[in-house]
Amino acid sequence: MTTTPQLALVLRNGLLLMLSLAAVDRLGLPEGLFLALAILVVLEADLGGGVIAGRERVIGSLMGLLAVVITAGITLILPLPARVFSGLLLVRLFGFAAGLSSGFIVGGHVVAGSLLHHPDNWWYYAFWRTAMTILGVLIGVYISRHLYSQRSVSRWREQCCSWTGDLADALRHLNDIPERERLFLDLRERRNALRRSLPQLIAEQSVTRSRQDSVRWAQEVLQHCSTVMSCCRDLSALLQHQPVLTPALRESVQGLQRLGSERLTTLGQTIAMQTSAHHDAWSRLRLALNDAVEDLLQTPAGTESGSDNSEHQQRRLLASRLLLLSDALERMPCSPPNRGVAH
Repeated sequence: MTTTPQLALVLRNGLLLMLSLAAVDRLGLPEGLFLALAILVVLEADLGGGVIAGRERVIGSLMGLLAVVITAGITLILPLPARVFSGLLLVRLFGFAAGLSSGFIVGGHVVAGSLLHHPDNWWYYAFWRTAMTILGVLIGVYISRHLYSQRSVSRWREQCCSWTGDLADALRHLNDIPERERLFLDLRERRNALRRSLPQLIAEQSVTRSRQDSVRWAQEVLQHCSTVMSCCRDLSALLQHQPVLTPALRESVQGLQRLGSERLTTLGQTIAMQTSAHHDAWSRLRLALNDAVEDLLQTPAGTESGSDNSEHQQRRLLASRLLLLSDALERMPCSPPNRGVAH
């Protein structure tokens, strides 16, 4: 039932837009339509996405105002099409310099609206459109922060918990993963989507001024879980080519799968796993794993001349991946810094 939240979002944004337009008309604000549109742009996304969209709109409007001033003040001898072209070119150059992804479009609208539709009073139009846009973004951020319930960090944690849950299932069944390549390709794509959402977390935290550093927690989770994912991918293939494992190594691998999958499953929840019993379990597992890996590397290879080097390399690769996996799981942050972000 995903239509209910979407319908609520549409109705809420429509009501806010209607109220803002009514207030603009009542107060008689010049170019007040752009105040209402700026509010709507910020509220269409979650708080982090709204801050990014509002920032792009503000910078784009300021660039458009600057381009209009330069174009109208310096190129009066040029015909109107050349002036519009010059203004749009300046906005595009400013957009490249500022690293904008979409704000230059708003700047282009400022240029076109000023020079094409308001050639006699372009300064009045461009100035008030920019001012109303800035005011609308500020109002939208305020509403989104205090009255609007969607938060980027909450949605990010939900997606992260789903991803780490599937990663825990892959770790739990390392020896028998059907369609291994497709599974890890899907996990990698979801990891990349979480990485692309980090700028929204940064923008949201810059507005909320939260003392809890959710961005750093998210970065650490992505760093260590990416290592776990790559190790699981390699180990799932290596264990199939290592049919004979020593009892100590087999027991250590099973313990690593069990404890690691538990940590991944509870990642992002409020349950803290940093207990003395948990530390003791990890310490015992690491000691046992180190001893088993040393025995694995010291075990003589096969007697066939062509298989000695290949078998030794596989053992070294298996040992390195097991140690790297255990280190990543042990360093992984368990509980997020703050869960109380949604209202």
